[in-house]
Amino acid sequence: MSENTAGPVVRFRALDRRERTYDFALLPCPPLHAPLAAALQARLAPDTGKVLTLAAADTYFGTIRRFLAFLSMQDQPLTCLDDLRPRHLYTYRDVEGATRSAAGIGREIAQLCRLLQDAPYGSLHSSVWDLIRGPRRITGPQPPRNPVQLYSHREYSALLQAARTDAARTVARLTASAQLLAAFRAAPHSLGEEDQAVARLLDVMDRTGRIPHVEGQRKQDTARLLFLTLGDVAPLFVVAMALGRLRVTETVELPAEHVVHHGDVVFHLDRHKAGTVRWEIRSEGHDPLEGAGDFYLLLHRLTERSRRFSGTPQLWNLWTGRSANLSGHAPLSGNSASPLLNTWVHRHHLTADDGRPLTVQMPRLRATAKAVAV
Repeated sequence: MSENTAGPVVRFRALDRRERTYDFALLPCPPLHAPLAAALQARLAPDTGKVLTLAAADTYFGTIRRFLAFLSMQDQPLTCLDDLRPRHLYTYRDVEGATRSAAGIGREIAQLCRLLQDAPYGSLHSSVWDLIRGPRRITGPQPPRNPVQLYSHREYSALLQAARTDAARTVARLTASAQLLAAFRAAPHSLGEEDQAVARLLDVMDRTGRIPHVEGQRKQDTARLLFLTLGDVAPLFVVAMALGRLRVTETVELPAEHVVHHGDVVFHLDRHKAGTVRWEIRSEGHDPLEGAGDFYLLLHRLTERSRRFSGTPQLWNLWTGRSANLSGHAPLSGNSASPLLNTWVHRHHLTADDGRPLTVQMPRLRATAKAVAV
């Protein structure tokens, strides 16, 4: 955090190396800026691993902005954070709750409580400190969630069959290109003229990450010779959700760093409930699209080249045509997963049991996968 005459500024660098600056200058209630900026800085500190993405950091700053706007409308202005009392939190709950769902206000209060817990020591009144350690004492019990409707056996089987078929084509395409490149580097004169021309193109892309212009061919089609592209993601993501049975955010943020231990792939998702994940690696000869550990290692191989050029630790890396370092290689965005999936399933003309077009709802996919595994 740095200070200037206008107010405190908090800078954040996400796991994918994108950066954001959160300036308190335009926010109301200036006496509260410094302790809340310190709280935000503590929550965003890279060594804690509490917040890793820009989206998550934005939500915390949004909570601060809304809470300060609420406090600025109080009859008695706050001169310091120690003036905050439980009644302020309860009233804020009621005001926000008038326009938000119970789940939405629950998340808002939970975030606010986490922020306040990171405020400088001694800056909160004891009554507030006791309250924020249990956010549900402010929001009350959450309403029960409606159970997620599962896909039928027919719907789920059709979805997985289409995904595995397309994923297998992607694997075959990239494997063939990798073999051609290896043959070219080992004995270029053993290849025919046409194969040599393609191999030279692959060699340039592998060494530089850049996609050369090919007359009469889209850049995306050239990139597909050696890299995963957005058009490849959907079927692979469906397989990943079905085999891994992780949450959507956990699947998007799978790390490339892992170890193989006693026949398992082991990696960490520290900021999620999954914690340490162990997936079995089956013996040679099994289809890697059928087991979580084997699929992870396959995806690790398919994304290795793009990770090299994007420089990010996320497993899902691909050529998108846009990136921070201008190479075109970038990690998969969580926001793009759902549109890609539904575009893909629409192209396959899959239908639900009622005859309507089948949609890919990721919580539903995960719940079905977990139920099938029981």
